[in-house]
Amino acid sequence: QWVGHHPYDWNDGAMIPAKGFQQYMNAGVNLQYKNWELQLAPEWVMAQNQAFDGFDLAMDPKQWRDYYRFYNFIEEPERMGTTQYTKLFGGQSYLQYSFKNTSVQFSTANKWWGPGFRNALILSNNAPGFPHISIASKQPLKTKIGSFQYEFIWGQLLNSNYPPPNNYLSYNGEQMYAQKEDRTRSFQAMHIRYIPKWFSNLTLGIEQSFMQYEDQLFGIANYIPVKNIIYRLPNDQLNQPITLTAFYFNYELPAVQAKIYGEWGWNLNRTSLRTWMIQPDKGMANVLGISKIFTTHQKHYWEFKAEMANLQLQTVAEQFSTGAPTSWYLGSYVRQGYTNEGQILGAGVGPGGTSQTIELNWRKGNNRIGMSAERRLHNNDFYVYSFTNSGDFRRFYVDFATTLKVDWTFGKWDLGPRISYIQTNNYNWNLFQPANIYFVPGKDIQQFTAKLNMAYHF
Repeated sequence: QWVGHHPYDWNDGAMIPAKGFQQYMNAGVNLQYKNWELQLAPEWVMAQNQAFDGFDLAMDPKQWRDYYRFYNFIEEPERMGTTQYTKLFGGQSYLQYSFKNTSVQFSTANKWWGPGFRNALILSNNAPGFPHISIASKQPLKTKIGSFQYEFIWGQLLNSNYPPPNNYLSYNGEQMYAQKEDRTRSFQAMHIRYIPKWFSNLTLGIEQSFMQYEDQLFGIANYIPVKNIIYRLPNDQLNQPITLTAFYFNYELPAVQAKIYGEWGWNLNRTSLRTWMIQPDKGMANVLGISKIFTTHQKHYWEFKAEMANLQLQTVAEQFSTGAPTSWYLGSYVRQGYTNEGQILGAGVGPGGTSQTIELNWRKGNNRIGMSAERRLHNNDFYVYSFTNSGDFRRFYVDFATTLKVDWTFGKWDLGPRISYIQTNNYNWNLFQPANIYFVPGKDIQQFTAKLNMAYHF
């Protein structure tokens, strides 16, 4: 991968947001014997990790204060250190034992939960995989009301310990950056899928994740990965965990080869049906999408996909709350936030972000030629909090990306080149304001990025 000016993309696993050249390598073997399955597939990443312009030192000190108001509660550094980045990961490796319809797995592989193709609220491949144990059903469980599948996870998250930029700055004599404690975080999650007997084309799902420092977990109830049902979380506890709950649907329309899906999530530690009914937008994020296949009389076909994700705070009370922001993936107590190795476990657009993506592909078998267009709005929770009181509505930090992608198989080789042109407006919410001129261009950046994926199958 090559990035010309500043990092843009997400959903690339162990790869990091970095400028310059970056290499990712994965090699693996899969072995099966009776009820056992072993896959060894470690990952290696090496990135130039060149310096690039970040949040500008020329910004007003109040903007820096507000910047740290957010990034003191999540470990999402602009840059992973100041030198070349090299790291070996466990990758997509696992050891699995299967008994009847149940599998138990020890793994470092990524999980993707939910129906989206670009964003997933709870678990995605945006960050490196983390060590975990999972218990899951191998095949749907048939009942009188439909079929169910389940997965439960217990894991351990890793800290990157890379600080945000210019962490020496102070405001009114107080240092703005608060050092995060290097404590081990425990991760638990559950995912249940349900296909109703009466609607065979409809899939419904519920997901929940729970994150807390390991030294704050006491008693077996804390290790049951279904919170607020079996084990109630009090609102007044000082050591607040990060709890995310999401519901989704995926409805297939086989007659027209299309589907529509949606995922809604809430980042509330404790809530009730009454609260949802009165104020459903409190703590809410969502992903909505459609896809459609257009067949032809030839051996090829056309595929259209569209998806939008919204992780912005919806209520004024949340947008201008005191204390730690209530944005998605931030932790008021678990201040590394919802991350592993410094990258978000869920939707790559990040706290307060939105994205709208459309994609059109020509496909023939496993081969594909496609074009995608995407608009991404960066952390609008920060923008609203820091700039709207001044009446300055010009500083939206927005990317517009157009990507040409090809996936083609040549014998045992799979090749996948990508090239993107990205227009960034108001980079890092920055613009230069000359006297007596209000409507001026911001700090706008144009750049190209390129990627080449190669896989060889033995």
